[in-house]
Amino acid sequence: MATEQFRAAGIRDVELQRFAQAANAGITLPVSWEVRVLGDAAFGSGTRDVVLESAMPLSDPDLPAEGITAPLVYVGTATLAELARVDVRGKVAVQKAIPQAHTVFIRDPVGPRAEDLLERGAVAVLTVIDLPGNMRVNDMGCGAGPCFNIGGRDGLFLERVLSAAAERGTPDAVRVRLRLDNERFTGLSAANGVAVIPGTTRAGEFIVINAHADSWFDGAGDNGDGLAVAVALARHFASPDMRQERSLVFVASAGHHSAGLSGPGNFVSMNRDIVGGAVLFINLEHTAQRNITPARTEFDDGYRQWTVDTGESPIVGGLTNLAPFLEDRIQRGIERYGTNFVSGPNTTASGESGTYSRTGVPVFTTIQGPPMYHTTGEVLEMVSAPGLERMARFMAWYVKEVSRAPASSIDPQ
Repeated sequence: MATEQFRAAGIRDVELQRFAQAANAGITLPVSWEVRVLGDAAFGSGTRDVVLESAMPLSDPDLPAEGITAPLVYVGTATLAELARVDVRGKVAVQKAIPQAHTVFIRDPVGPRAEDLLERGAVAVLTVIDLPGNMRVNDMGCGAGPCFNIGGRDGLFLERVLSAAAERGTPDAVRVRLRLDNERFTGLSAANGVAVIPGTTRAGEFIVINAHADSWFDGAGDNGDGLAVAVALARHFASPDMRQERSLVFVASAGHHSAGLSGPGNFVSMNRDIVGGAVLFINLEHTAQRNITPARTEFDDGYRQWTVDTGESPIVGGLTNLAPFLEDRIQRGIERYGTNFVSGPNTTASGESGTYSRTGVPVFTTIQGPPMYHTTGEVLEMVSAPGLERMARFMAWYVKEVSRAPASSIDPQ
């Protein structure tokens, strides 16, 4: 638990701040589901059903108890050009998404294209996330209709089966049965871990360092790495000889993936004195997942593989007020410590930063969205130890620079 780590660092002012889920809010989660490709005699003797183990449901509504059974139709990346001669009515559409360096960016086309497929009459959408292995992926979405993400190897299987059926002249023989049961959770509670290291001279002024503490799946890169950097900073600054002019507040925030349980929102409402004296919020969100690139070789089964190195995947850094002093220190920090920021000056305030930015206080955000983002592949081995060190050193230096800077440099009026 983060609060235990803060106390172990020697911080005396540590608190677990509990809060309740917002009234009328709820979280709908899948509790049972199945995507089953049905065997058919048209494919020869011995054909059997195949359950796609990587299937991950994304939509809220339950399906009928008997499920949905319909033919599959492949639509590629579901562009208008690809759909011009494809009839998806009454069928389950299979689209493909190919994550690149920053997976977050493929949401923009993939989600709306899935919604478009449903509007065109598809009874459901399967989105193949073309990644190595056969991971579950909890991202993208498609509105209110039945949607499932499918892992890379299951997706390759579907493509080959559909290609074989097309070659036989029986494309509609490939059918799938979808089943999904959801449960809605209300009246939940959560807690933020909050630790304060008093400043030495600037009474009532704070730098708030936030890292969300919940995740999908193992969550090593979302947000185990960000939380690890926050804990490292807490240990560093808890040392008596590292006390800063301004007080430092560390927040391990809850509710990042849970409707009605906003950790940042509750921190703001429960700590008016800190927020009122805050000069900067820093949001550590996805800081050191390893760099992944497509490999040139293929395995015997033809499936594309990826390679991984010890460097960090690209990092986007956003600063809501674009203050020249803060931007200058970001660039100097990058030069000093080699952190893999790839973005120029921008006002990105993603994830937890959105709530903090509404306070009017400047917010500095770090965020990655590499291919393993929100997948079962986001395990400890995907985090770069050198990357964690680079980010921790960068942030320690940056905090020191901000702590001794005049308020007019941090937020010019």
